[in-house]
Amino acid sequence: MSTQPLDFVTVDVFTKERYAGNPLAIVKVPASSKLTQDQKQAIAREFNLSETTFLHERQDGGDLCWTVDIFVTNAELPFAGHPTIGTACHALSEHAKTISQGEDVIHAKFKVKAGTIGLEYHINSNITKASIPHNLHIHPQTYHQDRLFKHQPGLAHCIGENSTELKTQEFPIVSIVKGMTFVLIELDDGEQIESITTNAKPLSLKGLDEEWHPKDAFVGSYFYYRLKDAEDGAKRVRTRMIEGTLEDPATGSAASDLAGYLALQEGKPGQTMKFEITQGLEMGRKSDIGVEVVLGDDGNIREVYLIGSAVGVMEGRVTV
Repeated sequence: MSTQPLDFVTVDVFTKERYAGNPLAIVKVPASSKLTQDQKQAIAREFNLSETTFLHERQDGGDLCWTVDIFVTNAELPFAGHPTIGTACHALSEHAKTISQGEDVIHAKFKVKAGTIGLEYHINSNITKASIPHNLHIHPQTYHQDRLFKHQPGLAHCIGENSTELKTQEFPIVSIVKGMTFVLIELDDGEQIESITTNAKPLSLKGLDEEWHPKDAFVGSYFYYRLKDAEDGAKRVRTRMIEGTLEDPATGSAASDLAGYLALQEGKPGQTMKFEITQGLEMGRKSDIGVEVVLGDDGNIREVYLIGSAVGVMEGRVTV
């Protein structure tokens, strides 16, 4: 490995308060760097956060576009929501310092492994609206309640103790892009969602469409229950994301996955559905995730926008 030090920052994403939301490390990669993907993986493992991004220096004078690589501690991801929003808020807030005053909105792009992400950054509010890559696929296979209860005995106990039943016994399995898959599990109330726990045994979903679920695909459980709609009609939802022993304070890909699925089930052709998703309460890291799903005239998803803010926490240098 080289000994070239690289600047980094950490930010908390989907929040405007430090020490809430979902932490993210952003490593800045200059054009002269020979940093390899293996080195990026080692750095991400060292940070030991849910995700680390590598923000490659862009060419001066060209389009306002950056290449961004996204890593978890043991793999590279084609796309992830909270790294996109956090990296965009940081990069574009820095860029905003170089432009004339009076301009409020910056339009830019990220290139990630899943495709190109269009960005709309609002300077005064420090909010990014990202047009995310999506190719939403509802798998024919479902996840049965019996399997859920074996994986979540606390939930089974909660339901049995209150003599209640879940709305369905079959839960959809949905991929937002190839390699990012979630089981979407609707619950009835806060007591049920608070009974959920992490599990030493990660989900094992066999028989899924291989094209959408390659060997190294990410699989998570996204639990949710509905709150009263907002005054502007936005669907308000409280969620938790569990993947084995991991609980994530904010999961933009899962939020987009859920919003896309609900829009297909409940929306009308040509409609734009808005979602306000709250995650991370049980972890003491409240996250506020916005999603807008635009349906085309044929009723299929035309656009998915992920919306959120971020706040800086730390900065330093990493040696590789």
